[in-house]
Amino acid sequence: MATTKDIIADFEAWQTKLFQTLVKATKAANAIPAGDVSFYKTLDRDFANNMKEASASTLDMCNGILRQAGGQSVEELKDGDDMKDRFDIIVDVVDNMLEKVDVVMDEMKAPRKKGGAAIAQSAPVVALAKSNKLEYKLIHAQNIARPQLRFPDPVDNSSTPFARKINYKPNAKVDLNYGMDLNSDTPSELIEQPHPYEYEIKHLEYPEHMFEQRPEQLYHPFDTTSAIWVETEEELKEMCKSLEVQREIAIDLEHHDYRSFQGFVCLMQISTRDQDYIIDTLELRGSLHLLNQSFTDPKIVKIFHGADHDIIWLQRDFGVYIVNLFDTYHASKLLEFGAHSLAHLLKLYADYDADKRYQLADWRIRPLPKEMLNYARSDTHFLLYVYDRMRNALLDKSNPVTHNLLHATLQRSAETSLKRHTKEIYDAEGGDGPGGWRNLYSKWNRALNGQQFAVFKAVHAWRDQMAREEDESIRYVLPNHMMFTLAEKMPEESAAVLACCNPVPPPVRMHATDLALLIAQTKSRVTSLVASQKIVEIQVPVHVRFDPKTGLQGTDEAKSSTDAHASSTTSALAAKAATSSSQSGKSLVASSSSMFQSTVGPIANRPVVDPTPFIAKRSGMFGDMSTSNASKEAQVAEERASRIMYELSIQRESAAAVFKEIDSVVQVQPEPEKEVVPAAEEEVVFVPQEERATKKRTDVLLLNTMSKKRSRALDEDRAELRQEEQETEGETGSGVSSAVEGGENDDVVAIKKKKSKKEKKEKTSASTSLSATPASSAPGTDNEEEGFQPFDYSTAQSVVDGTIDDAINKKKKKQRKQAPAPNAPPAPFDPYNKLEEKKELQKKDASFSRAPKSGSRSMSYARK
Repeated sequence: MATTKDIIADFEAWQTKLFQTLVKATKAANAIPAGDVSFYKTLDRDFANNMKEASASTLDMCNGILRQAGGQSVEELKDGDDMKDRFDIIVDVVDNMLEKVDVVMDEMKAPRKKGGAAIAQSAPVVALAKSNKLEYKLIHAQNIARPQLRFPDPVDNSSTPFARKINYKPNAKVDLNYGMDLNSDTPSELIEQPHPYEYEIKHLEYPEHMFEQRPEQLYHPFDTTSAIWVETEEELKEMCKSLEVQREIAIDLEHHDYRSFQGFVCLMQISTRDQDYIIDTLELRGSLHLLNQSFTDPKIVKIFHGADHDIIWLQRDFGVYIVNLFDTYHASKLLEFGAHSLAHLLKLYADYDADKRYQLADWRIRPLPKEMLNYARSDTHFLLYVYDRMRNALLDKSNPVTHNLLHATLQRSAETSLKRHTKEIYDAEGGDGPGGWRNLYSKWNRALNGQQFAVFKAVHAWRDQMAREEDESIRYVLPNHMMFTLAEKMPEESAAVLACCNPVPPPVRMHATDLALLIAQTKSRVTSLVASQKIVEIQVPVHVRFDPKTGLQGTDEAKSSTDAHASSTTSALAAKAATSSSQSGKSLVASSSSMFQSTVGPIANRPVVDPTPFIAKRSGMFGDMSTSNASKEAQVAEERASRIMYELSIQRESAAAVFKEIDSVVQVQPEPEKEVVPAAEEEVVFVPQEERATKKRTDVLLLNTMSKKRSRALDEDRAELRQEEQETEGETGSGVSSAVEGGENDDVVAIKKKKSKKEKKEKTSASTSLSATPASSAPGTDNEEEGFQPFDYSTAQSVVDGTIDDAINKKKKKQRKQAPAPNAPPAPFDPYNKLEEKKELQKKDASFSRAPKSGSRSMSYARK
């Protein structure tokens, strides 16, 4: 097998031999039809073993290719069937690798010299673009050689701390390692190094000529002078000598960051009072540290405009630092100018219109067009004159003793020169940092589901890694809008990946298969992760509410669980009860009323027990039927029966229609065996109204229209009636009351037996003689008529009082006749006795009602 050295030594011979081997393998594979392979395997065992070994070797080779393209985490092929199913992926991987092989073969066939480009650069082209009513000139060229390939120091895009490039510190007051922890166990390459000139900047003594008021020195005409192009080390040294004798120098940089991950400085402009210099930093990148001799000299003022980025770029690319900086941007802030750009300062002080249309030009182009040279030169040619004007303006507006405004400008400039370059570290999980996915996702505000968001993070990390490895900007590798398109569509084939990008970036075209495999792996990982997760129910605080039906406190959660349990058990009980009821003839129970729903509490959801004994126990009409050792179910039934009676007492108007809606049959569980007096007929809980024999009764008087004033009178009558009953206890028929019981509280409505008119008159006359005093006998009443007596309302009698007394007497006689025998069994409970005579009672209520109405009362008064 040929080695790499043999291939490089005679590449043509190796290529020819490779093609011959591929042709032989193709002919051998086509010699036997694919359908006859199994037949030949059965004929020759050696042939079968050879085919098995060849299949295993081919499968292992394909897996190696997949690992090379997708990494160690790619899913390997298991057998021939798996290869057929995933053949499209294999084709994409092979095509991708063949494209890379073509590039390498071109390099092997025609290796270029160091510094030479494989393809010649085209002539620069000027394109016009407009944005926000501003016109830009885009000067670009095709096939520009990548300058970073010729840099003497390799580009470091890793996440390790930045290592400064200088080993010698000119104009130093302290050692180069000042501020470093040399005794630390951490390797020096992993320690963040401090600013090497931090001490010199903080202890800077500014030259006296900076605080002297002197006339500004006018610049040389721009059109009649020219700049010196510096591209060799000898020219650089000559320039450095001229800079070391200056008192002020103006500096500016031109940067490129589209075809580089961190970017690099392409051009440096330096101007003195007499000369302009333009330095080709791409050629002199390794020698520009010589500028530190003048750039760190505290006696020389370095004038920049907006030096925040320039300070960082000088440190990163050349190891150059600035001491004694004067930033005209800070001066414009303190002078409170309306605008702070360099173009505004040039127009204000030098009446020069800077052509900023070349800001988007590609500064890698060599040689530079004349338009770009003039633009670069103008940034520093007038800057020294602007410095003189602004320095004098600051001194004029400052305190003449402290020079406060000028010192403030120098202090802010010193803080700018203390800035230190640090590398950007990628945070794949949190997405923090200026280049992290979190900031980008918040700006674009795209709605992605969990799987799409995982793909977005994976593609974002792939873009960052590819940009670092290839030293390309993330915008060049994969623009943001294309990345979001890939995250939304999640293609799993290279062709689909390319379809999502228009135009296709070159890195995406080269690594389309890698992207497709990455997206497929991410989707499968998220799917498996979701499938393995378990749903955990989190208990949240619930609101405690008051149930007005039960009078208890409960939670919404308990109520919902009770309702769910009731709905599941009610249907089963109803089905079971329907069968047994048809056989045993149990009674029907209405379930459509609100009394029988879950709103009355959990008690209604428990098994029902015959409540008749408990109703009889609580009612005075049926005597005492108390039982001992009542079971828990019996107590529950008793409570339920009490609720039914309470509902009947407060819902007289609507209760009659409720019991007609009978939609379920419930089996009534019998009481434990006990000795009771057998009834003549089977006791029932409820009897439908159609099956009952209605009777006209006049012993119940509904007082549902009584006024408040009449109700207070009835309360007094009840109190007198109770007092008389206590006095005449033992006498039968002294008072008849109609009681309606509702739960634990008895609401008794009693009709008092009125006294006769003769007794009432005697009682009234007796009380009047003791307490009342005639008006004529009172002192001070000489002006009143003699013989006049005040009206006594206590003796007033209503016309209907006699009628009410007659009704009460008839009622007492009827109850004496219908009184049951002492040993007779109790009659079955019939809650409809009073409801079925509603119409007739309402008619009588019109004539017997005690509710006073306007104009309906007829009173007779007697004068003594």
